[in-house]
Amino acid sequence: MTQGTLKETKPLEQKPPIAERSSRKGVKVFFLAFGAIFIALAVLGITSRNAKNAGLQQQSNEAAQMVVTVIRPEKAATVIPLQLPGQTRAYIEAPIFAQTSGYLKKWYFDIGAKVKAGDVLAEIDTPQVDQQFKQAQAQLKVAESARDLAESTFKRNQDLFNRKVIAAQDFDTASDTYRQTQASVNADQASVNALQALQDFKVVKAPFDGIVTERDTDIGAFVPSGSGVQLFRMAQTSPLRVYINVPQTFSRFVKQGVKADLFLNELPDRKYPAHVTNTAGAIDPASRTLLTELEVPNENEELLPGAYAQITLKLEGDSGLVTVPSNTLLFRSEGASVGVVHPDGKVEIRKIVINRDLGSKLQISHGLSESDQVILNPSDGLADGMSVTVAAPKPTAQPAQPVAKG
Repeated sequence: MTQGTLKETKPLEQKPPIAERSSRKGVKVFFLAFGAIFIALAVLGITSRNAKNAGLQQQSNEAAQMVVTVIRPEKAATVIPLQLPGQTRAYIEAPIFAQTSGYLKKWYFDIGAKVKAGDVLAEIDTPQVDQQFKQAQAQLKVAESARDLAESTFKRNQDLFNRKVIAAQDFDTASDTYRQTQASVNADQASVNALQALQDFKVVKAPFDGIVTERDTDIGAFVPSGSGVQLFRMAQTSPLRVYINVPQTFSRFVKQGVKADLFLNELPDRKYPAHVTNTAGAIDPASRTLLTELEVPNENEELLPGAYAQITLKLEGDSGLVTVPSNTLLFRSEGASVGVVHPDGKVEIRKIVINRDLGSKLQISHGLSESDQVILNPSDGLADGMSVTVAAPKPTAQPAQPVAKG
């Protein structure tokens, strides 16, 4: 064959085996399925994230529209009732001692007895003092006799000296003897007076009107003078003194004449008028309180000294202040604050100045007025500019109307 007639023949393409073709087809299907699953998961993630953001936005909107309860500040009362514990004491209380030594002869009043000033409480038998008193009286009479003789001699010598009968030395001797005897009489008289006073102390008398609260002796007991052993103890219980400790915060309002009421736990329905009579005039550095004394008339003597009592002072406070409940307070770094709701529903965190803490209420001097709406029990998340909804006030129960009976 010739070259021109020769045809170029191509090698026949060989098809892959059937197993290999099946494997490639499976891989393609796997990748297509994986891509579909990935796309589905992505779509689900985006949808979930959008739903979550929508939920957070809804919660934020709900928080921004929280419902709050508000109150309006009240005008502070000019009279501040301050309750403090106190203790009653006798207006006058004194122990009765013996001023002379002896043996108790008799006593006339026991504990609880009411006595008047000058009433005889007891008598003391003093045999030694009686003997000394008699001896001193006798000594005084001897001295007076010597003085009378010296006086007669002095007068006689004075007449003789004036007539130039005796010398001046004799007259001076008589004059000196007279002065000596007069001094002896004075000394003996002083001894008699001292023993007379001891004799008078044989009778123990009440120094003031009051009640005998203690009797520490009995008939026949030896009574030593100046030993510090009391025979009786007396107390004047009308009026009574009452002592209280006023905190430093209120000390400037406590003045003489401030009115008060006294209460006893055992008589809760009774109150007794009192008034301030004195203060210590200085703050106790240990307790930071002012010791204050009050007086209670106690004319019927119902109150007893030494009793525990509750005192309500009626203090005159500052004017122009308002009060709010203590559960309106917010504790922030900038100081005491409250949440105030404006008419448009926006919240303002307002700083306040607390004039006085009254326990359940706070007395405010700056920052609030009676027209403000203050949030009760504010949340810690309360912030400036937050929108809130003011809860409607609860309706008060109407009293039942009386039914007329025919």
